[in-house]
Amino acid sequence: MRQFFVIFMMMVSMASSAQPKSYTSSRVLEAPVIDGQLTDDSWSGALWSGDFVQFEPNSGAAPSQQTLFAILYDDNNLYVAIKALDDEPDKIVRRISRRDDVDGDWVGVAIDSYEDKMTSFEFTVSASGSKVDLLRSESGTDETWDPIWEVKTSQQRDGWYAEIRIPYSQLRFGKKKTYNWGLEVGRQIYRLQELSFWQPIDKSSSQFVAHFGTLQGIQDIMPKKEIEIVPFLLSQLTLSEKETDNPFATGRRTKASAGVDGKVSLTNDITLNFTMNPDFGQVEADPSDVNLTNFETYFNEKRPFFVEGSNIYHYPFDITNNERNKLFYSRRLGREPQFSYDPQEGEYVRAPDRTNILGAVKISGKTRKGTSLGILNAVTQKMYSETDRGGERNNYAVEPLSNYFSGRLEQDLDSGNLIVGGMLTAVNRKIDEVQFAGAARSAYTGGLNLTKYWKNKSYTLTARTFFSHLNGLPDAITRLQQSSARYYQRPDAGHLTLDTTRTSLSGFGGSLSGGKISGHFNFLVFSSWSSPGLEFNDIGYKPNADMILNGVWGSYREWRPRGIVNQYEFNGSTFQVVNFSGQTLGRGTESFAYLQFRNYYDISAGLNSSFNGISTTLLRGGPSIRTPGEISSWFSVESDNRRKFQAEYEMSFRHGFENSASSVSYGLDITYKPNNRLLFSLAPQSVSAVDHQQYVRTVKGENPSYILSSIRKHIAQMEMRVNYGITPDMSLQWYALPYLFSGDYSDFKTVTAPHAKRFVDRFTPMTSYPYENPDFHFLQFRSNLVYRWEYRPGSVLFLVWSQGRTLQGKDGTFLFEDYVCELAQAPPQNDFLIKLSFAKIF
Repeated sequence: MRQFFVIFMMMVSMASSAQPKSYTSSRVLEAPVIDGQLTDDSWSGALWSGDFVQFEPNSGAAPSQQTLFAILYDDNNLYVAIKALDDEPDKIVRRISRRDDVDGDWVGVAIDSYEDKMTSFEFTVSASGSKVDLLRSESGTDETWDPIWEVKTSQQRDGWYAEIRIPYSQLRFGKKKTYNWGLEVGRQIYRLQELSFWQPIDKSSSQFVAHFGTLQGIQDIMPKKEIEIVPFLLSQLTLSEKETDNPFATGRRTKASAGVDGKVSLTNDITLNFTMNPDFGQVEADPSDVNLTNFETYFNEKRPFFVEGSNIYHYPFDITNNERNKLFYSRRLGREPQFSYDPQEGEYVRAPDRTNILGAVKISGKTRKGTSLGILNAVTQKMYSETDRGGERNNYAVEPLSNYFSGRLEQDLDSGNLIVGGMLTAVNRKIDEVQFAGAARSAYTGGLNLTKYWKNKSYTLTARTFFSHLNGLPDAITRLQQSSARYYQRPDAGHLTLDTTRTSLSGFGGSLSGGKISGHFNFLVFSSWSSPGLEFNDIGYKPNADMILNGVWGSYREWRPRGIVNQYEFNGSTFQVVNFSGQTLGRGTESFAYLQFRNYYDISAGLNSSFNGISTTLLRGGPSIRTPGEISSWFSVESDNRRKFQAEYEMSFRHGFENSASSVSYGLDITYKPNNRLLFSLAPQSVSAVDHQQYVRTVKGENPSYILSSIRKHIAQMEMRVNYGITPDMSLQWYALPYLFSGDYSDFKTVTAPHAKRFVDRFTPMTSYPYENPDFHFLQFRSNLVYRWEYRPGSVLFLVWSQGRTLQGKDGTFLFEDYVCELAQAPPQNDFLIKLSFAKIF
C-alpha cells in the first residue's frame, strides 16, 4: 500500500531535473456535477494534458498506460478531472478502504497554493472512491489533515475516471490578481507497482515541491475563510464482573457527555482549532506491554485532535531517535494521574484511568512570507480517586489542575534554503494538596533551531539548542534529581551532587548534524549533548540525560532496476556515548540492508553490535556497573503486496558477550484480501529471552546492597485485524491482541565488584533469597470493534465495542495452553460507545 507522494527512503526524498511544465486553467460559468462521469460540457471545452513519466519502477521511462487531466475553476472551487486510461480495465484494483488508508489503483493532485515551493496540499482518490489527503511542508507530511472536499469515481470501458471539487477554503493563499500555483498530478497502477507523475521526478535529489509544474490562468478569486463547528454527543455503557461488598464494582456503569470541536480561519493563512470536553473513546487501545526497566514505555499518539497538524510541534532532540527524544509529547496531556491512594483494609477505591481534558486550543498555519506558527494550550482537570469505607465516601486528589502550553515558530529564508526557528513549552500546576508536593509547580523547556541547505538541498547542516527550568517544593526537585534520567544520588558520580533542599532544576543541551542527503551515496555526521539537569518529561519525552553522543552514518541506494533486482540500499553507522564526567558509557555499530526483487519480494536484514560499556542506571541509583557488549541481528522477507495473499516473516537474535544475555524472536504477518472490500490480518509473534543481570531490588542501609538475578522471559502474542469497507465513507474494523508474558527469576546475586573485568566476578551468588519470589505472569486481551460512517462531509457516527481481560499470577513458568484457557475464562470488561458528531460550516 502506498499513499500519494509518500515515497521516502531514509532521508532521501525527490526532486525534478526536467524542465517545469505549465498548465493553463480556465474559468467555468456553470460548475460541473461531481459524479465521476466527466460528461459535463465544461470538461469537453477544457484543456486536457498528459505525457506522464514513470517514477517507479523505471524512473524516467514512459508509463505503460496513459493518463489525462483537466482543471477548471470558479469563484469558490477548483475542479479536477482525471482519466486513468487502461487497455486492461478488468485488472484495475478497486479496493474500498477507510480514509487515509488507500489501497489499489489511485490518482491524485497536489497544489502549492502558498507559491513557496515547500508546501503542498495533496488530494488522492482510489479507483473505488476512497480518499487520502495530506499536507506536506518542510516539517514533514501530515496525513491526519482532513479537509472537506468532494470526489467521485467511475468505471469506464477505457479505464476509470475521477472528478474532484476542492473548495478554496481548504487551501491557503493570499489576495492578488493572478495566481501561479505549483502543480503535480500522479497515478499509481497497483498491479504493476507503477507510479508516474505529470511533472517528471528524479529520485536522486532531495527536493519535491520546489520542482512542481505551474498551474496558470487562475485570476480574480478571493481567499475563503471558514468557521467549522462540530458538536458531538456520546453515550457509554460499561459491563464488568460484579464484586461482592465492593460498592464501585456493581457490574454496570453508564456515562453520557457532550462536547464540541471547532475550526476557525483567523486569517487566510492561520487557523484556530479547539475542543471542549473531548472524548476519544473510539481510539484504538495501546498495545499490551510488560516493562521491567526503569524507563517509562513510549506510546504513539492516536487521538485525532493532537495528531492532526502535529508536525509543527515536532522538535526532536537529534536525528538518531526522533520520536523518543523531543520537547513536546502530546500523550502527557490527559495522562494517567501521577498520584494514587493506597487503600486500608476494608476500604475500596475507584481511581480514574486518565486525566480529563477540560479544553484545548491550537493556532497553526503558515504565512505567505514563510512564517510557520504553532500554538497549543490545554487545561486538564483536578482529578480524584473516590474511596469507600463502610459506606462512608471520600475523595483523594490524584492529579492537580494543570495548564499545558507549547509554542513553535519557524521562518523560511533564502527560498527555503535557510530555516530558523524556536520552540517554548510550559507546564503550570496548582499545588494545593499535600500529596502534590512531589510534582513540579512549573516546568519550562525550549530551544532554537537552524537548518541550512546547499546545492539544491543536496547538503544540509542542522543545529538545535535546548534548555529546561523547573520549580517546585524540595520534594518535587529531589524526586527529579533521583529519577532514572539522572540519578544524582549515585555514590560514584563525582560530577553530580544530590541536594534535597533545592527548589529548582535547570539543564541545557544541543545537537548538530550535517552531511549529504541526495543522490546514491549519502552521509551524516551527528553529535548531541544533554546536561544532567536537562528535563523534558513534564510535557516532552527524554528518558536519559547526562550524556554526549557522537557518530557518523552513511548510506548507498540504487533505485534503477537491474537484472532481477528493482532496488536496494545499504547503510551503517558508528557511535560513542560518554557522560559529562568524560566516562565512556558505550560504543557500537549499526548496519542495515534492503533488497527488492523484480517480483516485488523484499528482503531486509540488520546487524548491530555494542562493545563493553558502563551503565549508570542498571542499579537504579546505585554505583555504575560494567556491562558486557552484545551482538544482535534481524532478518525479514516479505512477499508481493499486490497479491490477495501476502506474508512477511521476521526473526531476530541477540547474544550478550560472556553469555550475559540471549534472545530469539520469531514473527509472521499474514494478510489476505479475498475481495475489494474485505481484509484479514494475522500477526503472531514469539519471544524467548534470558538476561543474567536483571535488577531485582536494593536493600537499603548504611551500606546498601544491590540484588540482581537471571530472568527467563517468554512472550506470545497475536495481533488480529479484520477491515470491511462497506462504502468509501462507511467501514467496519475489528482489532484484537491476546498477550501472554511470563518472567521466571533465578540465580539471585549481589553486586560486589561492579567494575570487575570479568562478568562473573562482579557478583556474589546468594545462598538463599529471603524476600518474596518475584516470579510472575501477565495475561491480557484487548479488542475494539468500530463502525464508522461519515454520513456527510465532516460529520461522523461511531459505534464502538471494546473488550478487555487482564490476569496476573505469581508463577513464572510459561504454560501456553494454560494461559490461553485462563485468559479465555477471565471475566471481561465490555464497553459499548455511541458517538455522533455533526459538522456545520459557516
